[in-house]
Amino acid sequence: MEMLVSSDKNETRVAILESKQVIQLYFDRKKSKSIVGNIYLGRIENVLSSLDAAFVDIGEEKNAFLYINEVAYDIELEEKHEITRRIHQVLKPNQMVLVQVTKDPMKAKGARLTTYISLPGRYLVLAPFNDGIGVSRKIEPKDRETLRLIAEEIKPGDCGLIIRTAAKDVPKAKLKKELKQLLKMWSFIRKKAAVVKTPVLIHQEYPIMIRLIRDIFSEDFDTIYTDKKVIKKEIIYYLKNVGLSFSNIILHHGQNDMFDEYGINEVIESALERKVWLRSGGFIVIDYGEALTSIDVNTGKYTSGRSSAQTILKTNLEAAEVITSQLRLRDIGGIIVIDFIDMNTEEDRQKVLSRFKQLLEKDKTKTEVLSFSKLGLMEMTRKNVSDGIMGTLCKPCPCCGGAGFIKSEETIMLETERKIKKIVKESAAKAFLIKLHPSIASLIIGKGGQNLRNLEAFTRKYIAVKGDENMSLDGFVLEAEGTQADIKEASKPFNIGDIFDLVIEEIYSHNRKDGLARIEGYVVQIIDGRKYLGSRVKVEITQIAKTSAVGIIKQE
Repeated sequence: MEMLVSSDKNETRVAILESKQVIQLYFDRKKSKSIVGNIYLGRIENVLSSLDAAFVDIGEEKNAFLYINEVAYDIELEEKHEITRRIHQVLKPNQMVLVQVTKDPMKAKGARLTTYISLPGRYLVLAPFNDGIGVSRKIEPKDRETLRLIAEEIKPGDCGLIIRTAAKDVPKAKLKKELKQLLKMWSFIRKKAAVVKTPVLIHQEYPIMIRLIRDIFSEDFDTIYTDKKVIKKEIIYYLKNVGLSFSNIILHHGQNDMFDEYGINEVIESALERKVWLRSGGFIVIDYGEALTSIDVNTGKYTSGRSSAQTILKTNLEAAEVITSQLRLRDIGGIIVIDFIDMNTEEDRQKVLSRFKQLLEKDKTKTEVLSFSKLGLMEMTRKNVSDGIMGTLCKPCPCCGGAGFIKSEETIMLETERKIKKIVKESAAKAFLIKLHPSIASLIIGKGGQNLRNLEAFTRKYIAVKGDENMSLDGFVLEAEGTQADIKEASKPFNIGDIFDLVIEEIYSHNRKDGLARIEGYVVQIIDGRKYLGSRVKVEITQIAKTSAVGIIKQE
């Protein structure tokens, strides 16, 4: 495995490669840094009894959210009295509380919080508000028991301790050393929280590259590449501090972007695509919704000489591999519904389910997979900590608002006509200049200006239409209203004698020797322009009408 860390003043990007294939991507931007793991002293702003939750001011842009089950209190006392605590019994407005972020703010939602503080190290996690001992399930049972005994021996009396996967085969002395560092950090946090009086950041999580080395770095990694000396120094310092000997950290000296040289920028672009092709010719389609992510599997171009059942099974098995890879690559979280191609037998469904679960074992993010539903859908959840690659690199489309669709030109034209009729009906002015996107302006004008003449006949007003490439497709601006003479002058897109570079788009139907071009929705008839069809030529305007003009080609 390899790790590539590319950094500049605005962004740090990390790619994890396995067998030269990108399996995970991470982004940390200056303007939208992750706050997961940060510890704050917060103030309770509002207690919502109906939701058993509270809004907490932590000094960030949005108030964060704290559920009752994330509030530490005496559970034994609760069980003894058989009372279920409610949020208003535990927290009060203006109360100060020490909290840790478990999930970044997403869309309109604030960050998620917990009062069960945890301080992760390379080998241990200190849990000050728990008293138990946990050992990673990824460690074999025999080694787990050994590590549990060590944990019982070194654990402080008032804190819980979790043994991480990386602690396997680590000597007790090294574990004790890290525990001492974590206890020192906790002491500093408590002292700082005791003296401040307003919502403030108490402890900041490591930068992303150090956090990843702490959490996922293992003996499986062969090389770490970075393009900045300061990043290399930070990594070496951290590894030395936790007692790891790893010298294969290579500083990239290329002139080009490191992510370009390793083909990672291409992978990032493909991870933003809706459709992902399978090797066999099938494909999956990933759609992001507000409540869940849906993934549809299709056979596409794939056909084989074998039975359709075998084709479907092969496509589904291949799709399972690609889907689990895309979940990690895109960091898709929350509820995920997968519509595999319908399979006729329970045996085939179990093969796909079993393979899917096996592939998910590589995913370090917590997942839960259910069996196929009665509708043949596979349902699963994946822990949602960040906005994923789509939320990090993209924003909702200003045209469709994130819906994925925009109105057709015909729909917008009909709506525009209704707007024009409404405006001219409510105004005493005799003439109007409307600015639209050129595509819509052309439709409103119509072939030979006939549609605009019909609109003027209906409204009994003078209407001029002007195109503007900078407007959105459904944009509408009433640019001027007044007398007919005023609007005629204001609506001229050009003057006689003006010269333009125009593309001859089609043949003029009334004279087959001439060609047609368009300027801001105006039609320009170009004398003898047919022979230049599809080409860009210099055209001098010789005549101007209300919705069209005539021009001649200027020979160079």
